[in-house]
Amino acid sequence: MYTGGFGGVQRSAFICEACWPWKAAYALIGSLNGVHVFGESHGVTLCSTRTKNASFTWRTYHDSIRLVLIRGSEVVADSCDSRLLDLMFASLVLLLGLDNLTSGTNIERLKRDIRPSYLLLDKLLSRAVNSSDNLGFSHLTGCAECVIPPDQHILQSELEKYAEGVDSSCACVMMNGQVVSGTRSFWSLSHMELVLLPLLVATNTFTVARDLPIYLPDKSPNVPFRMLVVKLTGHVYAITLCGPTPTLTEIIRLASSSWAPVYQVLESITTLLPWNIAPGLLSQIDHSVIGLLLVNYDHKKCVSCVHLSEESRSPPLNTAKKSAALEAVYRSVIGPLLQPPAVPPDDFPSRLHPDHVPLESYVSTDSYKVYVMQSSPYHLLILYPPALPIQIARKVTLRTLAIFTKGKIPKL
Repeated sequence: MYTGGFGGVQRSAFICEACWPWKAAYALIGSLNGVHVFGESHGVTLCSTRTKNASFTWRTYHDSIRLVLIRGSEVVADSCDSRLLDLMFASLVLLLGLDNLTSGTNIERLKRDIRPSYLLLDKLLSRAVNSSDNLGFSHLTGCAECVIPPDQHILQSELEKYAEGVDSSCACVMMNGQVVSGTRSFWSLSHMELVLLPLLVATNTFTVARDLPIYLPDKSPNVPFRMLVVKLTGHVYAITLCGPTPTLTEIIRLASSSWAPVYQVLESITTLLPWNIAPGLLSQIDHSVIGLLLVNYDHKKCVSCVHLSEESRSPPLNTAKKSAALEAVYRSVIGPLLQPPAVPPDDFPSRLHPDHVPLESYVSTDSYKVYVMQSSPYHLLILYPPALPIQIARKVTLRTLAIFTKGKIPKL
């Protein structure tokens, strides 16, 4: 991160030392940043570049903060990297506030102030390199990572009553950083806010409850809210955004009385891990499916599952490799080929003629096949073993899309 031309903070995420593909990284970043500044002074904006071993992406915010993302040479910089930088800047705003972040002139103080953001920044970086401890797709899709529970209506009803009791219209239930249920005001938050709030909850350790001051990067970047987090069971939390009242003690008392009648329902949600999908839906998915990602851009939700068993003669993929395969296909297909229906075109620049609107695509490698299908407002990516014929993959993808989007079942 650079402020006013001076280097500020570096954060990194890599699997092993051998994965760090360049030496003297700080000097290299400084030199390339000098090229970026030189170009700006001549009316040229350098968005990204590549060296022999790495790709670099720049983003400047409010003429004050410049973020530089460095990847290994195996990944080509694209619009997904620009959105990742947007999320990182929004992470700083989330915990510091926009004015506090951009108006300061003391770089040493700024370094101290942003330390509480390190966990969230590192979480995003771990997602970007497909760390096995931080699998997920919300940073790519711009949608909240969700769980599809079997008793959605019960949870929604209790959540609405709980939110009313604490005088908050914005509330949700989360499990392991994934949204189980949310109020209408919660889902009205921006794409960026819906991505960051669950990640913030997931990066903090809570015993019983916690009161966190946060800024909403789009809705309220300078006036803080109180994010009140109450632990309901081992993995399930109730989150509300409130003003000065109620107190944390009152929230804990109200949560105990409000959620006690549905404690068994809350406990049953944990049995959805690690699949994230209600058993009634999971049992309908074809055995050839070894991983999937479903995105609903209208509702700003996505659900993924990379823990489906693989029954094939080819060597099985572990969860990290399945996640990496789905991410690679998403980066290469969504935007360049298939346009998300509810996302501004500038976020997903397409090189296709506007009259050409493809609805399906697939990628086949020696290790896997991925079939991608668009049916507004959904995108469905399904991972298959490499030996499965592509015509069978298409039929199974169609059938799987119908399972999630039609009939009297929980909708994403």
